Amino acid sequence: MRNSGFTFIEVLIAMLIFTMAVLAAVDIARGSVRATNDSKEITLATWLVQSKMVDLETKLENEGVEKACDEKVDGKFEAPYEKFTWRTQCYPIDFRISEAAAALANPGQDKDGENVTTENPILKMVLELASTHISQSMRELHVQVMWTEGKNPREVSLSTHFARYDLNPSIPGLGGGTSTAPSSGANPTPGTTN
Repeated sequence: MRNSGFTFIEVLIAMLIFTMAVLAAVDIARGSVRATNDSKEITLATWLVQSKMVDLETKLENEGVEKACDEKVDGKFEAPYEKFTWRTQCYPIDFRISEAAAALANPGQDKDGENVTTENPILKMVLELASTHISQSMRELHVQVMWTEGKNPREVSLSTHFARYDLNPSIPGLGGGTSTAPSSGANPTPGTTN
């Protein structure tokens, strides 16, 4: 006849199952905390990289693309973000429309009826002026925010293009190349007075 109750083996198996379930729950909780911390750092780094990009764009807007575009600058954020470092890069864009584009834009035919391209000097000059103006008024910007998590280096980066639309094109013999933004004493809207 059997007595009611649990045998020693049954109790050991139940404790083993309970221990494995508790360890799995602890591991899941630890992973969740790690993921939350990673998310927090990535969110903070994203905010810092956006802030640094706005600073760089503001500097380019205020000082001009020629003066404010430093090729590469490294720095470190102040407290409470001292674990993050940053790097900004600013490059001119060599936007050259080739002479071939000017020739292709004006196809012609020779005496045998074959298609040939002839160079249009006016179109070539316009394309060269446009290329020069775009190259002078645009910059490619890169910002990186770096930090170390444990032994692993981490990074968030952002890239964009910056264009100064208020620059007049520089036309040989006519001048130009200056900002058309109104100064503090100028009338902002035609036909109005201060």
